[in-house]
Amino acid sequence: MERNANAYSELFYHCIQVLNEYDHSISEETFLEQYFQDNKVPNEAFVSTILLDCIRHSTLLKTVTDIFYATDGINIRKSEQNIYKIIAYLIFYQLDSVGFKLLRGFIDSVQLNRVHQFLKFLIDDEHLQAIQKECMKLYEQEYIDEKIGRVIKTYLPDLRAILLDLSDAVEGRTAPRPVPEPTKSKPFNLTAPKARMVPIPKIIPKIDKARTVPKTTYELPRDHVELEKIREDNHRRGLNKLDQTRALHHHFLQTDKSSKTQSKISKIMQEREKNYRFDHFRANPPPKPEANKIPVKLNIATILKESQLYKKQEDDVRRRLMDFEAGGKDAQEFTQWQQTMQKQDYDDQMTTIERKRLEGKMSYEEAILARQRLTEENRRLAEELKRQTREAIEEHVKEKVKDEQRMKQLIDEVVSGRENAKLSQQKLQQYKADFVKQYKEEHKQMMKQALEDAEAEIRQRAELIQQIRVLESVPIDRYKQVDLTSVAGHGVHDEMSIAELRERLEIVKLEREKERESRRDLIVKEKQTKEQMITHTVQNIVKYRNELTT
Repeated sequence: MERNANAYSELFYHCIQVLNEYDHSISEETFLEQYFQDNKVPNEAFVSTILLDCIRHSTLLKTVTDIFYATDGINIRKSEQNIYKIIAYLIFYQLDSVGFKLLRGFIDSVQLNRVHQFLKFLIDDEHLQAIQKECMKLYEQEYIDEKIGRVIKTYLPDLRAILLDLSDAVEGRTAPRPVPEPTKSKPFNLTAPKARMVPIPKIIPKIDKARTVPKTTYELPRDHVELEKIREDNHRRGLNKLDQTRALHHHFLQTDKSSKTQSKISKIMQEREKNYRFDHFRANPPPKPEANKIPVKLNIATILKESQLYKKQEDDVRRRLMDFEAGGKDAQEFTQWQQTMQKQDYDDQMTTIERKRLEGKMSYEEAILARQRLTEENRRLAEELKRQTREAIEEHVKEKVKDEQRMKQLIDEVVSGRENAKLSQQKLQQYKADFVKQYKEEHKQMMKQALEDAEAEIRQRAELIQQIRVLESVPIDRYKQVDLTSVAGHGVHDEMSIAELRERLEIVKLEREKERESRRDLIVKEKQTKEQMITHTVQNIVKYRNELTT
């Protein structure tokens, strides 16, 4: 492209270069990134838009350039078609946004006579109709009217002005043309708004003094207080019963004690009796609270939790009694056994550490011995390699002497064979002549046979085509009756007819209905079983509570 220097020539040059160098085997983003790294582009976003939109609208732009090269651009090189594609793209798609300044800058960057021919081609009505007719084969009528018809009608005066300027520049006329004055805008004749009235402020009403919050708001209800007292009493009674259970004398645990133990027990009992005061004033016991008088509604989760608590307490008491029956002993024997085992483990650990240290020392000494053995082995291998090298050299010298003798013998044979070379050459020429004559005769016979075979094959094909045409002319009944009880015959393993399929679907529906009914019955039974279990649990809880209150 021949470039004229202006502010837009470099940008237009890069737009043409990306279209010339783009390869469809790679993506547009990868190509643009590589191109921007290799070249310094003033406006990368505009160049990217040009490449992407020209590829997207390549069909329409190619149609315009093909018609141009077929009519007015016969003498213009095909290598410059990307220039006209960019100008056509700017006129049809971007003229509303970029304006005529950028378009005029791009036009001034190339040879004016060729751009003059292209603009003249675009403005011509006959060429526009031809372009629209070709584009109608690929696009809809509304799209063609919007992109070609509307743009040309809207900007036709400006395009004609550019064409006249180009005509003057091509023909050498430099007289300036009169430029119309720009349109001056006038202010609108609007009425002045009236001044707004200042609104009267509203009277702020006084808020009545709020009542004080009653004290009962921050106090607990009576029911909660009574429930808390009942809970504390029950806890205290449970602790007392636990102490009584622990202090029980189990006859099955009594064993004969030594005299020393009995004397110590008697001294302890005497000291305790001294501290007793039997004449002290005794207060009457407090009345028993009626814990079960207040009704408390329990849900299923609370019932199960309380049942689990009572069950756990029963298990603790049962386990304690079983330990007593089995004969519980003092933990001193276990402590002594534990200390003995810990000491034994420590001795074993120290023995293991000492053994590992000795093994490490032995492995270090073995490594030193292995290194010495390796050195001796390498020395022996080196000596063996030297001996083999000397033997190989001696054999090579002997082979070389034998080769020299063989070459001398061969030279003598060649000198003697040259005398018979002329006679052998004459025999060879006679053999070649006979071979060529025989080859020509065989080739002629083969060509004749091939021609006869080709004619026979052509006659056979003509007869076969005639038979096929006769068969095609015979009408064929293509209607097929639909039989719901027949199988399609695709060769599938579980193939069945439509009637059998419908029967099996009905059977599956009945089975699913039976399964749904059985599941519903099972759910009802489970619900009844759960209700019975909850009722039994509530009865046990009431029983335990009555035992605690008595």
